[in-house]
Amino acid sequence: MELESQVPEHELPELHNYAEPPLSRRKRTYAWIKSRFAARNERNGYSSRVAAGSIVFFASLAMLAAVLGMPTGFGIATDILVFLSVNIIAMSLAVELASFIFALIYVPLPRKLTAAFIYAAVEAYLILYFAEFGIIMSILFSVIFTLIGLGMGYLLALVMHLNIRTMSKAAIGMLFAAAVVITYTAADWTGPAATPQRELAEASGIVLPDAANPAETGAYAVQAFTYGSGYDKHRKMFGENVDIQSVQVDASAYITKWSKLKTWFWGFDEQKLPLNGRVWMPKGDGPFPLTLIVHGNHLMEDFSDGGYGYLGELLASKGIIAVSVDENFLNYSVWSGIPNNDMKVRAWVLLKHLQQIKSFHESQENPLSDKVDFGQVALIGHSRGGQAVAMAADADRWFSKDQTLDSLGDITIQSVVAIAPTDKQVDDKSARLSGVNYLTLQGARDADVNNFYGDRQYGRTTFSNDTNRFKAALYIADANHSQFNSAWGRMDERPPGGLFLNRKELLQADEQRLISKVYVSAFLQATLLGESSYKPLFADYRYGLAWLPETSYSNRYEASNFEAITRYDDGQGKTVLKNGGKAAASGMTSWNIAAAEDRDGNNKDTKGMELEWAEAGAQYKLELPMQISLPDEEVIGTKLVFSMANLERDIMADEIADASEAADVDQYLESELPPLPAVEIEVTTSEGEQVEIELAELMPVTPPAYTSFMTYSWLEDRMKNKKYKESTEPVFQTFTLPLEQFGLDHTTIAVNEIQSITFRFLDGPGKVMLDDIGFAH
Repeated sequence: MELESQVPEHELPELHNYAEPPLSRRKRTYAWIKSRFAARNERNGYSSRVAAGSIVFFASLAMLAAVLGMPTGFGIATDILVFLSVNIIAMSLAVELASFIFALIYVPLPRKLTAAFIYAAVEAYLILYFAEFGIIMSILFSVIFTLIGLGMGYLLALVMHLNIRTMSKAAIGMLFAAAVVITYTAADWTGPAATPQRELAEASGIVLPDAANPAETGAYAVQAFTYGSGYDKHRKMFGENVDIQSVQVDASAYITKWSKLKTWFWGFDEQKLPLNGRVWMPKGDGPFPLTLIVHGNHLMEDFSDGGYGYLGELLASKGIIAVSVDENFLNYSVWSGIPNNDMKVRAWVLLKHLQQIKSFHESQENPLSDKVDFGQVALIGHSRGGQAVAMAADADRWFSKDQTLDSLGDITIQSVVAIAPTDKQVDDKSARLSGVNYLTLQGARDADVNNFYGDRQYGRTTFSNDTNRFKAALYIADANHSQFNSAWGRMDERPPGGLFLNRKELLQADEQRLISKVYVSAFLQATLLGESSYKPLFADYRYGLAWLPETSYSNRYEASNFEAITRYDDGQGKTVLKNGGKAAASGMTSWNIAAAEDRDGNNKDTKGMELEWAEAGAQYKLELPMQISLPDEEVIGTKLVFSMANLERDIMADEIADASEAADVDQYLESELPPLPAVEIEVTTSEGEQVEIELAELMPVTPPAYTSFMTYSWLEDRMKNKKYKESTEPVFQTFTLPLEQFGLDHTTIAVNEIQSITFRFLDGPGKVMLDDIGFAH
């Protein structure tokens, strides 16, 4: 201050009020953007950061589920590492960008957390949508899933802030995780428990056959080897380590659309399809019967042909050469799709394998030289393979002009086995088997092929009376689709959809495959090796209950010596039977010839007599034509045979979904649904004598198999285009009643002595369908 006072005022420097020059618009915009970029981190406190991390974890879980359902073929570990890494990078970039946009528009929320939430929700939605959950369900589940991730993140942040020991915090987390697992595994109703069939069999006095358990290893030692192109990129057993080299075949006459990605993956295209097979052969001189086993349409990169080794080894030990055929290159891939015309080519490739094996048999210096009995050949197929084997056995329907198949003339396909088969028309045609033994197996809990399509092929299989053939169908209450193949796992749908499937009450994998072993082994021993002692198993499943796991079974059966009274497919009216017989009904509210329908209400390509009644005492009477008779030597052991499907419970099955929300479903079923129909069969002779037998005394009516396909039953009407909306399916059960049961004074009634047969229903209301009524020896 003193210094300032000593300086004259006029000598002081002149002060000017200079303003800083204004920033340009570009610089102002840049500064604002920079400040908003920094603001993207605003409102992201500790809890929000933890919640965002939880959402990232949940988004990774969603991607993990998707990755498991779209393998690339490079291995699960590689797929998980690559896809999760890419997903995290993409999510990080998306979160930075979205949070910046939120900052630009001043969104008053934790911006990175909000961005992470939106990314995870959209990702989950897309995954579910492409898994065929539909728009509404995909939105609902994606939002719920992401909200759970958000809530768990905030809960974790809260636990981390608690002033407790680290071990206590960990215990809280473990308890919460356990609660989530228990909620998922215990969710929703699965349907009534299966009826214990062994008890029913013992109560009816059924006698088990003396034959050995067909599922037990046979007397032959087994030799295993492979044949293949020698150039397989993914499996050394068909590549450099193959035991016998096979030819490649040109399918370009049938396949016109083959993805370049498929060529890149396999190293070949439709012009050079390999003939690869895993062989299990009995050790011995031979020749032995031959069986080919073919898989269905599983994910291409998840190879399917190894999943039938349990059948191959068993059949070889019984004296049958078994070959599991590789058709993985015809299967669907998320990345390369599926070739066109694949269904026809599946059958064609099977025929090419028969030609190749014939060539091995006729040549020297290989394990199959002079080993094969081509007069005794069987085909086994699963899923699309189950349809393909029927097509191959009826090859002329599709391949009559294919001159490359001319050498198959001296190969006789005696038997066909279809496990949970498809049944789609190919070139507007369906397989019709004539003079071929046929067996089909189907699980009621099959969430892939959820209709019993094998029953259609059963109806399209016919015999002449002078052949020793038969056809059979088995419906298994607690079996699904995938467990018949040991490589397909437990889920019938690939993730993520498969994670929502209900697996409670499902047979264990080894139990389900035990059923396959019992029936397939017994069937092929009966039809290829002449072991007739196994035939009763196919007419009545109770003969095999000592060998089979505990569940509910229904079976259908017809032998070539069956003499029909009526089949209802012959175009006659409802009052007119074959060869001049007559039909009448009393006490029925309706009785009409109608098409048999599957779970979805689609025609099964067969008809039956649909009977509906309101009160007890209703009856349906058949007056037999005089022409019905059997040879005198077949009087002893003659049986009255008919098939019946219970329709009443199917009609009321819509109420099951509501029952699933009740506290006690079994109590609901007992109180609300009508009992199984009580049926009395009355036979009247030409002398006017009448004998009545209650059906339950000889063979019980099997309860329908109720299936809740989804973990939460309310989903069944809301996803997969309502594929799972019906909880039960009408299935025919064949009843075989020995005529000696109707004899008076221990005498046996001859067929030509029977004047009429009456089906009387002792309770009501009810609704059934009858079909295939006749006699057999």
